[in-house]
Amino acid sequence: MSASKTLITHARTEHARFLGYDISVYHADHKISPRNGTLIKTRSINGCIRLGIPYGKVDELARRYMRGEKPIHEAGLLAFSDAQIIDVYQQRFRGVAEYYKFATDLNALRKLKYVMEVSLTKTLANKFKSTVARMYQKYAGRRTVEGFTYKVLVAEVPTKNGTRHIYWGGIPMKVVKPGTETLDDNNGRRNVALSSRTDLVQRLQANECEICGSHENCEVHHIRKLADLKNRWRGRKEKPAWVLRMIALQRKTLVVCAKCHDAIHVGKSLPHPST
Repeated sequence: MSASKTLITHARTEHARFLGYDISVYHADHKISPRNGTLIKTRSINGCIRLGIPYGKVDELARRYMRGEKPIHEAGLLAFSDAQIIDVYQQRFRGVAEYYKFATDLNALRKLKYVMEVSLTKTLANKFKSTVARMYQKYAGRRTVEGFTYKVLVAEVPTKNGTRHIYWGGIPMKVVKPGTETLDDNNGRRNVALSSRTDLVQRLQANECEICGSHENCEVHHIRKLADLKNRWRGRKEKPAWVLRMIALQRKTLVVCAKCHDAIHVGKSLPHPST
C-alpha cells in the first residue's frame, strides 16, 4: 500500500475521517447489560462502530454567523423578503442535520441551531429596524413533526391556493441507525414557491434594482461560478453589497439597473439611492 495514500488508525483510541464523519470503535468496559434477554451479562457496546461529527466541525460551521463570540446578522440577506430569509436559514440547517443524522453525537448541532437562530432573528430585526424580541413575537408559532410539537418561527406567504407557511425549526434531532435510511441530498430544495427560477422571474417583474432601488433599465447581472466570486474577494475585509448578497443566497444572478451594472463591471463605487 502507498504510504502517502494510506492512513492506519487505532480505532479505539483515535478517529478515522471518512466522508465528513469521524469513525471509531466503541470500548467501554463499564457498559454491561443482559444479552438477548438472558441473565448472562456482557459488555454490550465493545467493538461496535461509532459515527460522529468531527471535533471542531460545529464551531467551524457556526463561525460563519458570528463575529468574535457573538452571532451577528447577515447583511447579504437584507434585500430579500422575510420568508426568503427564514427559508435560507432553514435549508442550510436542514442540510447539515440531514447529512449528520447517523452521528451518535447529533445533539452537538444544537449549538449551531442556536447560533443560526440568533443570527436569523438579528437579520430580520435589522431588516425591519426592530428588535430581536419583537421578531420572536411576530413570527412565533408551533409545528408538529412526527408526533412532537416544536416552537418555531413562521412566515406566511400568500399564494393562489391559499397561504403557505415557511418555517425555521421543527427539524427532529433524532439519530438514525446506519443502513435503515438513505441520505436525501435534495432535502430542503423543493420549495417551489421560493425556487431560484421563480424568484428570478418575480424579481425581474418587479423591475427594481436590488442595489439602489431604481426602476429604470433593469437587467440581470450574471456570473459564471460562485466559486470565482468567492476566490476573487477572499480575505478582503469589506466586500461590496452585491457580492455579499450573491454569496449569501448562493445566487449567480442579481437584478440591477444599467447604472449599477456598469459600476459593477468597471469596479467603481455603486451609486447611493439618493443619487
